[in-house]
Amino acid sequence: MKDSRYRSAILEAYEGEVAGAAYFDALASVYPQKSAFFGRCAALERATASRLEQLIRKYQLKPQSQAELAERGRRDTRAEGNLQWRELMQQSIHSYPRYVDEFRALEAIGPAEDEPVLAALTAHEVQLIDWLREEVVAVTGDG
Repeated sequence: MKDSRYRSAILEAYEGEVAGAAYFDALASVYPQKSAFFGRCAALERATASRLEQLIRKYQLKPQSQAELAERGRRDTRAEGNLQWRELMQQSIHSYPRYVDEFRALEAIGPAEDEPVLAALTAHEVQLIDWLREEVVAVTGDG
């Protein structure tokens, strides 16, 4: 059961990163004045997905197609596209720590040889949250 849960969580994380890159790419269009920032976020998601591909291959997992995952990311953007930029940032800052918790839990059940990829997964989410906070402070002067 643990192995099945672990593999499922890896697949979910990978698909989330691919969809996340599309989400941030789409946000760059919704908030063109923040396109460089969202582009950097999308690049971080792509880099993380690329690292996770090692585990996708290792465990012979079958992710959804890139097109399906990209559409999922764009759909998520459309669902939030009516938010003001600051509201979106605050919502993200408050909701993304749940991913850190999920990724730490994944690290706890993964084999030692997967630890570098899993640690990078967790670290990327912490980095993303830090960037969001920094962006809010840079624009508004508060967090």
